[in-house]
Amino acid sequence: MEQTSTKVPFLVVSESPYMRGILKFVLETLLVTEVTELESEEKALLFLKNLIQVPSMIVYDYTPNSYLVEDFITHLKETSKKVRIAILVEEIREEGRELLKDTTQMVLLNEESLPMSLIEEAKKTFHNSPYLNESEYCRIDIDFLSILDGINKDLYIRIGADKHVKVFTEQDDTSTLDLKKYRDKGMQYLYVKRDTATWVIDQIQRQINIFLKANNFRFILRGAGDSPEKRFEQKLLRIDEEVHVDLEFKQTIDKAIENVRAIVEKEKKVEQILTSFRQNNKAYAFFTQKMNLTCLISCILSKHLEWSSKTTIDKLIYASVISDLTLAVRPELLKIQNLNDLEKLKPQMSEDDQKIFLSHPKDAANLIKRYFSAAPPDTDVLAIQHHELPDGSGFPLGLKAEKISPLSALFIVSSQFAHYYLTDDDPSLDEFILRSQAKFDYVNFRKVIKALEKIRR
Repeated sequence: MEQTSTKVPFLVVSESPYMRGILKFVLETLLVTEVTELESEEKALLFLKNLIQVPSMIVYDYTPNSYLVEDFITHLKETSKKVRIAILVEEIREEGRELLKDTTQMVLLNEESLPMSLIEEAKKTFHNSPYLNESEYCRIDIDFLSILDGINKDLYIRIGADKHVKVFTEQDDTSTLDLKKYRDKGMQYLYVKRDTATWVIDQIQRQINIFLKANNFRFILRGAGDSPEKRFEQKLLRIDEEVHVDLEFKQTIDKAIENVRAIVEKEKKVEQILTSFRQNNKAYAFFTQKMNLTCLISCILSKHLEWSSKTTIDKLIYASVISDLTLAVRPELLKIQNLNDLEKLKPQMSEDDQKIFLSHPKDAANLIKRYFSAAPPDTDVLAIQHHELPDGSGFPLGLKAEKISPLSALFIVSSQFAHYYLTDDDPSLDEFILRSQAKFDYVNFRKVIKALEKIRR
C-alpha cells in the first residue's frame, strides 16, 4: 500500500532523461518516495530555493561543463546540511573536488557502478526508516517503461489502496503495448511485482556501461524464454550505427579467447586438425568451426613464416574469435564469402541483413578497439580487412594488395581456407592451394601460399 502522506521527497538532477528514469525507478522501488526529476542545475537551484520541504536525498548527475556546477554545489553545502547528496561522476574536475572537500554529507558514486552503488547508499542512509518500500508491487513510470525494450513481464494498473489488476502478461509482445492509452487516462505509472522490479534493476546493472557510451539507448531486457538466437542478438546491441556488447557477454568472449589460445598452444599438425574437423563436422555450429579453423591455420602459418611472437599470435586469436561475431547466429550471412555471392543472394535478403553483412568487418574492428583492451595494437586492422582481396574486389574498403598488411594477407588466406574447407563437398588442402595460386599471386600473399604449400607436407 502506498503511503502518500508519508512519502519522502527526493530530487534527481540529470540532463539525460534515460539517467533520470533509471534513478527514479531504482529509488521508488527501494523507498516510499516521491521523486522530482529536473534536467539542469539551473532548474534545480530554482526548485530548491522555492521549496518548503527539503528533499531527504539529492542524486546529482555531475556535468563538468555546466556553468552552474559551482553555484549548485555551494548552495547544497550551505542550505541542505542534513540532506544526503549522492553525486554521480565519470570524472570530476579539480575545482569540483575542491568544492567537495571536507563535506561529509556528499558521496561520490561512479556512474559505471550504477544502479547497485545507489541501492547500497540508499539502504545505508535509510536503514530502519519508515520510508523503506516493502510493497509487493513497485511502480514504474510509463516514460521509463518506454525505453525498456521487451520487458515481457506482467504489468498491472492500481485501482485501489492495495488492489492491482493485470493489464499485460509476459506472453504478450511489449512492442504492441499502447502506453499512450494509459497516459491519456491520466496515468503516470504502471506496476510490476517486486521480483520483476529487482530483475529489471539487475538487467540495467549489466548494461550500464553501454548505456553511458551511447545515445538513444534502449535497455534490452532478456526473458528466460527467449531463443538462443534472440538472446545472442540482444547481447550484440546496435546503437547509433555501432555495435556494443555488455559486460557479461564480453566475459564470455574473453573466456572463448582463452580456450582457443589453449588449443593453439598444443601445436597440432595441420593434418590432425583437418581430420578432427572432418570427424566432428556436425558437432559444432558453423561459426565455431570457422572461428577455430581460421585461428589454428593462421597460427600455424605464422609460425612457419617465423612471425611467432606472442603479440602476433594474440592478434590472430582475437581476430579469429571476433571478426565474424556479429554474424554468429546468422549462418546464411556467415557463409557469404564475397560481394559476388552477396549480389546473387540479394533478392532473397532483407535490407537489414545486407547492411549487417556489409558492416560486419567494421563492427568487429570497433568491438576490438572499444571492448578488448587486452588485444594487441592493430588487431582491429585484421578484423576490418578480413574480406579484402588483393585485386581490390573485396570490402569494406576495396583495398588492393599493396594496401593490405602482411599479417592481414595471412589472415585473409586462413579465413578463406576455413570457409572453403567447411563448405566444399570434398575439401582438400591441395585443391585449395591450386585454386589460390592465381587468385593470391600478389605481394604479401605469395609468401602465405608458399607457407601453406609447406605445411601440407
